[in-house]
Amino acid sequence: MAPPHPLRRISTGSLSSLHRSQDRTHASPSGLDFLQPALTELSDEAATLATNVDKLNELHDALGQFNESFAGLIWALKMNAFCVEWPEAPTKLSFDRAPSLAVPEPQPAYSSQQPLSPTPAPSSHATTAGPSQGDQTYATEHSFVTQGSPVAPPPKKVLAKKPAAASGPAAKKAAMAARKKREMEISGIIDTLPLEFRGSQPSQRLAMEKIIMKLMDGRQLAIADLISLPDLPHPRVNKCLIALVGRKLVTKHSEGGRTEYRWVGV
Repeated sequence: MAPPHPLRRISTGSLSSLHRSQDRTHASPSGLDFLQPALTELSDEAATLATNVDKLNELHDALGQFNESFAGLIWALKMNAFCVEWPEAPTKLSFDRAPSLAVPEPQPAYSSQQPLSPTPAPSSHATTAGPSQGDQTYATEHSFVTQGSPVAPPPKKVLAKKPAAASGPAAKKAAMAARKKREMEISGIIDTLPLEFRGSQPSQRLAMEKIIMKLMDGRQLAIADLISLPDLPHPRVNKCLIALVGRKLVTKHSEGGRTEYRWVGV
């Protein structure tokens, strides 16, 4: 039966029992031959232990070198933060770059669609050879003499119709630029509101965008004017208005039992 412990065979008995098991006829004069197997195995285990200890020492040295290098990196970062100055105020370079970073404002549609008609240059012979106001006593409408009357300005109603009639690619581009600018402004405003309007609940953010877009038209609106089912029910509109009033982006006016809200902005 195998012993119930993980010790080796040489450890299951004593050295005296091992000595008694040796053959007396081949025993040495000293009587210590029974120690040879035990000492051989002890030598092997000692060599293995020494190898493992050497590897542990190498690992210790490697970890120590890594700790010193990492500590040097942390110290360098801390000294860099203490010694390097980062100017917070705008410098001359900031003012030089400001025009290039500014968002260009959309040009009006009629400016690109209005035809550029050259202004007629005044005729030299009309100004020099034409009769003066005192010499036109006998001048008629069928006279060959050029009268020095000023050119009548174009009618204003034609210029007023130009922006309304402009519907080319430039007008669409200007409208898209204005819409994109407003969406960016609304997105920046929503980032200042509580977390539920900033993306944790997409439906709340979409409702807030619609309400802000309606209020930015410049009119005072009541809650009934902002409600539109099913996207904007009364509780959701009321919750959005409370958040806007709390951030002082919207002012609340009550008169004659009617409560109206007006957009103020940042």
